[in-house]
Amino acid sequence: MAEWSVIAARFGTLDTTLSEAYYRWSAYGEPDGPARLDYYFWVLRSDGETILVDTGFHPDAGRKRGRTVRIDPVDAMAQLGVTADTVSRIVLTHLHWDHTGNLGPFPDAELLVPARDVDFWLSPMGLRGQFAQSVEERELDAIRAAVADGRVRRLEGGEEVADGVRVIHVGGHTPGQMAVSVPGVTLASDAVHFYDELEHERPFAVIADLAEMYAAYDTLRALPGDLVPGHDPAVMERYPRVNDFAVEIR
Repeated sequence: MAEWSVIAARFGTLDTTLSEAYYRWSAYGEPDGPARLDYYFWVLRSDGETILVDTGFHPDAGRKRGRTVRIDPVDAMAQLGVTADTVSRIVLTHLHWDHTGNLGPFPDAELLVPARDVDFWLSPMGLRGQFAQSVEERELDAIRAAVADGRVRRLEGGEEVADGVRVIHVGGHTPGQMAVSVPGVTLASDAVHFYDELEHERPFAVIADLAEMYAAYDTLRALPGDLVPGHDPAVMERYPRVNDFAVEIR
């Protein structure tokens, strides 16, 4: 089995509140307070291949939505050696705007995308008000173009997409939400935003299916090794620094 290194790269931040970040925070009977989301993409690297997991948000979209851009994700990728010349495949864990924003620099890469998310977000239902807030139309257009070009591989969940790299369908946050697993590490992406979310079973505020979100917690808890949430600032403190914006998880 291939040996993989796993890097988490933080490119953006949002200062918010607990009541904004968590679904029905008032139900817990605890006072509101500050919360912070950090925004990441991930890099899997073996001797034979580099796989990019998600592409972050486009800086224009991030600023429009009130996010702080710590570093342009494309610049961060380049500093980590992630370019069109080194990456032939990109895993998109789901199709929300903050995970699909920089596909342009990889015009020939194969996109490995949850089938349920492709079907949902490219359907009329994905355009309904509360859902549509979570996507950018130009990014969905990029997915449509990739589908038309034959560059999209639809994933159902459970597939081994590379030697030792497996995707796991969990749903909940989006219909097709997936996690990515290599031996010893699971990248939960947005199936779990914060360590506290999983520990106390407090769902994040953006939900497609609440029952699936709770079931995702059970699925992810049962996996061996480290679980890495998708937006927790503590990720940057738990692992060795690669540079000022990235840590090596494995």
